[in-house]
Parts: sequence; structure tokens; C-alpha cells
Amino acid sequence: MRLRWPLFILIGLSLASGSVFAEPSRLVTADGAITEIVYRLGQESRLVGVDTTSGYPEQTAELPKVGYLRALPFEGVLALKPDMLITSEQAAPARNLERLARAGVRVAQLPSRWTAEAALERILSVGELLGAAEEAQALVSGVEADIRRIQQNTGNRDYQPRILFILAAGNHSVMLAGSETAANALVELIGAENALQGIKGYKPANREAILASRPDAVVIAESTPGQFDIAGWPEVERLEAWQSGHRLVADSMFLLGFGPRLPEAMAALNDALPGQREIAANDP
Repeated sequence: MRLRWPLFILIGLSLASGSVFAEPSRLVTADGAITEIVYRLGQESRLVGVDTTSGYPEQTAELPKVGYLRALPFEGVLALKPDMLITSEQAAPARNLERLARAGVRVAQLPSRWTAEAALERILSVGELLGAAEEAQALVSGVEADIRRIQQNTGNRDYQPRILFILAAGNHSVMLAGSETAANALVELIGAENALQGIKGYKPANREAILASRPDAVVIAESTPGQFDIAGWPEVERLEAWQSGHRLVADSMFLLGFGPRLPEAMAALNDALPGQREIAANDP
């Protein structure tokens, strides 16, 4: 993979990486993948708060929560007296980020892209911001090697499996993942195909579309454990992939965060897929 130099924007300063500033001693992170990176780099002692998408590792439960990534409160963040906030392009509202910058908090926003390269670049960027460039490079080397190994294994298939990807935030908020989503990007990373063609973004679950998808595997991404109730979705339960056990139910940040656990997410998807013989038997 060809990586670019780590890239981020410091709000208020509008500078790319390479800026000179003191390493933060009081850090707030607002993005689950970024928080994971901080822990993997061994820099968690700097954390004084995280957002509600940051639930891994389990030690994050001991930290104050500053709110949701897309609705960060100015007062809630500032009350923790951070000298830096590291977040992503998804963070909002912009006016609160700008107010934090004017109040003296260095606000660093990292690009949000769903590629293996972007996941590795994000690690390098966090390492650069925290003065942990060597640790970040070591982590990148390991994650990149794992991604390559998994892709080599999935590249040996003589068929392209189809995956139905469902995002669940409770039984009344069940969405189907189409193109231009993190879910679709993850599916393609393992050489599979989205079972829903012609759908862009996340759309409310359509029961007819579920039955017509004929997937080889079903993946359910839950925002919290147990939010998808299969009893309320007989169309999913009737799918041959579900009945034959080719299904995966997992945490949405694990699957869609594109953080340091990306290789594990890729492997989990791949493990849910049937073998070639089963594919041939299921073909219409």
C-alpha cells in the first residue's frame, strides 16, 4: 500500500502536518477509531475524555463522555480542560469546533475515508500529533501485514460471494447498506460484492429487497449489543444464508470504524462466508 504523509487540519491554524507544537498532556478524542489508535500507541494516559462512539477498549468506560461525535457540546468538551481534541471530518457542529479552537484547544480533524490506506494514514497522523511517530509506524507495519495476508487468502477464491449488510440501531432503526458506505467498502476489501445493487448510502430496511438479495452471507452491525431482534425480521431469518449459519452479528464500530482492528473485521466477514461447494449448491 502506498501511504501519503500523515494529514490533518488544525482548526483555527488551518495547518497540515509538520506543524511544531507541544505534545498534549490533556487529550479528548471524538471518534471511536481514533480512540482505539491512542490506546494501541500506548498514549491512553493523556486521555481525559472521549465521545460516545468510543467504547473500545473496555477501559474507555472509565473516562468521561463528552457526547456524540456529530453533536459535540462546546461546554462539555471545554469543561475537561483539554489542550487538544483529535476528531474526524464527521465531527459537528463546526461552530463548536471553532469555538474550542478560539478558547485555546488545538482541534485536529482527520480525514474520513473508507480504505485500508486511509486507516493506516490515520494511525500515522495520530502518532504525529502525539509525538509517537515511531510507535505509529510499528503499528502500521503490523496492521498492513495483516491486511495483506487476509487479502491474499480471499484473493484465492474462484467466485465472488455476495454479502447483505444491515446496520441496526434498534428494531425501529434498521438500515440496509448500499454503495458509498463504510459497509460496502469493507465488503469490497475482502473481494466480495454487496448483495444490494442500485442502492446508495444507508436506506431504511425494505423487506422485499431483503428477500430478493439472495446473499451468501448476512452481516448485522449493531450500535449496541442485542439491538437487532431477528424475531422482528422473518425475511432475514428466511434467507438461506441465515438458516445455514453464514451470518455475523457484531459491533458496528468494530466493523465500520476502519481503525486498528480493520484486519480482524475483514477476517470476521470472510469467516462468515460459505465455501465454494456451498455456493455452487445455492446457485439458482
